[in-house]
Amino acid sequence: MFGEIIGHQNQIDNLKDILKKDTISHAYLFVGPKGIGKASVAFEFTKEILKVENLKACPDFKYICKSEDKKDILVEQIRKEIIDDIYIAPAVSTKKVYIIDDAQDLNIASQNALLKTLEEPPSYVVIILISTTTSSFLSTILSRVNKISFNNIEKEEFSKYLFNKYNMTLSDNIIAFLDGSIGKANMLIENNLLEKLNQIDKLYGYLEKKDSINSLIMLSEIDFSNSINLEYLEYLLYSNFKYSCVKFVEKARNRLKSNGNYDIVIDSMILKIIDYI
Repeated sequence: MFGEIIGHQNQIDNLKDILKKDTISHAYLFVGPKGIGKASVAFEFTKEILKVENLKACPDFKYICKSEDKKDILVEQIRKEIIDDIYIAPAVSTKKVYIIDDAQDLNIASQNALLKTLEEPPSYVVIILISTTTSSFLSTILSRVNKISFNNIEKEEFSKYLFNKYNMTLSDNIIAFLDGSIGKANMLIENNLLEKLNQIDKLYGYLEKKDSINSLIMLSEIDFSNSINLEYLEYLLYSNFKYSCVKFVEKARNRLKSNGNYDIVIDSMILKIIDYI
């Protein structure tokens, strides 16, 4: 139970206690920063509620998230996925569980539709909202859910996870940039982007020394059209209190979005940073 989860021990212990005492509520809100494992905990909790190993094959489980082409989770989706289904009794379990991921994207109409279900849910229904914030929810929604807050994974535990899973040791700067987000780390690793962050660390060292020649040579190894690389350079400037230089990264980002010439934009950014760092 919860064996593969990294961190969040207090939250897991709380959920285990709920399961042990059979005091499962009809609605939960898992809230915390993006990519730290809230969904993983929710899936494990759901497996224990439904007493199944494979949620994809369980007819008593539904996962709802925003469509890729939509700005919000629309009321039509809530009606189709939850409201039209909720009064059908469980097929194989004693409960039915609905997970709504990125629930901060529920619009007002969707929340009002969901509210009617939260007010008088069937006894077998459990709804788990996963969100990065509570500020986007109606107060009437918040009053009807049990909130469980999740925090960033501690640096030591996060570093241990990366070493054990990927045999990888990262710089303190990169670890701080990832800020305990396993989701972000996995995305970077799967897309072979972490090595580029190491190169940006090296570039930053040249910038601080005002070494324009080596700084410009390094640019051939780094693709700043990838937003994560600009984001990391911006992070390094912020974390080292080089606030006057951050504007040059922001300007470069905007110029690239406007189809500015890549080489001219990035060379100019680097030379400006060297002048002001």
